[in-house]
Amino acid sequence: MRHTIATVGAPSRHALGLSVAVAVALAVTQALAVAPFTAGDEVAHLDYAWQVWHGRLPVFEEGLTLRPEHAWIPPVQWTAQHPPLFYLLLAPLVGPLADAGHPVGAMYAARLLGAVLAGVLVLAVRWAAAGVARPGSPLPLVAAYVTACSAVVAQAAGTVLNDVLAAVLTTTLLGLAVRVARHGLSGPLAAGLVVAAAACALARTSSMIVAAVCLVGAGLGGLVHRQLLRTAALTAATLAAVAATAGWFYARNVRLTGTVTGGNPQWALTHQGREARSLAQVLLDPVTWDRLPNLFWWGPVVPRPVGTLLLLGVPLVVAAVTHRRVLRGPVRQVLPVAVPLVAALVAVGVQTTYATSGGGLYPRYMLPVVAPLAIAVAAGLSALTAPRTADAADAVGTVGTVGTVGGPGRGGRAWRRWVLPAWTAVVLLDLALWLATGQGGSAGAAMTRPPDTPVGYPALTGPAWVSAVAAVALAAAACTAVVRLLRAGAAAPRAPRDPAPPEPSAR
Repeated sequence: MRHTIATVGAPSRHALGLSVAVAVALAVTQALAVAPFTAGDEVAHLDYAWQVWHGRLPVFEEGLTLRPEHAWIPPVQWTAQHPPLFYLLLAPLVGPLADAGHPVGAMYAARLLGAVLAGVLVLAVRWAAAGVARPGSPLPLVAAYVTACSAVVAQAAGTVLNDVLAAVLTTTLLGLAVRVARHGLSGPLAAGLVVAAAACALARTSSMIVAAVCLVGAGLGGLVHRQLLRTAALTAATLAAVAATAGWFYARNVRLTGTVTGGNPQWALTHQGREARSLAQVLLDPVTWDRLPNLFWWGPVVPRPVGTLLLLGVPLVVAAVTHRRVLRGPVRQVLPVAVPLVAALVAVGVQTTYATSGGGLYPRYMLPVVAPLAIAVAAGLSALTAPRTADAADAVGTVGTVGTVGGPGRGGRAWRRWVLPAWTAVVLLDLALWLATGQGGSAGAAMTRPPDTPVGYPALTGPAWVSAVAAVALAAAACTAVVRLLRAGAAAPRAPRDPAPPEPSAR
């Protein structure tokens, strides 16, 4: 991520650094506020890492090998279908501690690694957004800040789950794809695409679909730039890399379960109280749209529909209105915006289809497309905050100029400066109420501890409050820095509107 840091000025680096710190602090808050071994998902992921440390992979029917005292042990190893990359990273932390008789320490070490990944995700989103936005736009920094404030990012990072690593990799792949779409294929971009695609295949099966959309977008970018031979070589190299690095694992899934994904939906239907539904039933269910896209809800005090409307719905509507022309124009200009948009729509389609077989609709399943969602929310917040001369409402793409909401003028209306602080205040209030109720839980657990099962280990509530206070202070500082950049006009000098692209190579 050196490019992310090196190409922005000191005020922008300050805002970006604060956003990274916010993400880490919120993830640490989640890690400390939730007692160990209260959800079956988390202990199953931990067991997977411990088995990898001992040189083997888990099997669904064989259950967990690591069975800590007082832990809620799921009846089967329901994370066995996941590829092993995340667990290879965890194994050096989890293995020695668990072998030494410190499974609680192993869990906290794994959670803290997730907190680090949350900070990396913020950098990745900023970098990917810079490939979508106009050069010099403040939009990438706002998108990074929006990502840092996401409750679901913090919950998934502060819990032993593989979602955040998958999000980092798909976001990186997206950033590479939009750069190819805008500038054409180069050697470094092609190499990055191949490596990122192979890593996605080893990280999380569901992220491969989003990765495929990004790769198709990159291929189209190569064709638009008339780079037929390079595009063909990229396609062949990517397929070979994915097959070489991850093909063995998916062949194992087929051998053990009969499916590439390795899932066992029939077991879930029988033992977890889930039910199969038609796609129409899923799409028409209000809970689907209340729950799936809700990346900012800590709960349970602030009603989830309120959180969805204020923190996601309003900014998305504003972004759609103020950027309504962004998909008009030459293909070379539209494609860098179309790729993340299509990726987000495909991710929604995948998750709603998954729900038809009884799968859960957890917001963390949308993390592979957290960058497109953060960019869209950031576009809406920027349009509400910055005056027209800041070009916030035309920050995405290079097509046309559309006015901001609330009228022209450099100073704009007084309420503008309070939009992002008010949005932030709702997020932080929700966090504080979540902590105060003591009802914290792991993100999207497949099955939580039954009420009559005693909790063997207490949550670290005091340190969690310390971390939360630090997160609030950091968020206030980051919000102030971002608003100043927006009100100043841009994070860097504005580039020419439509520079003539160089003639692409046909190789």
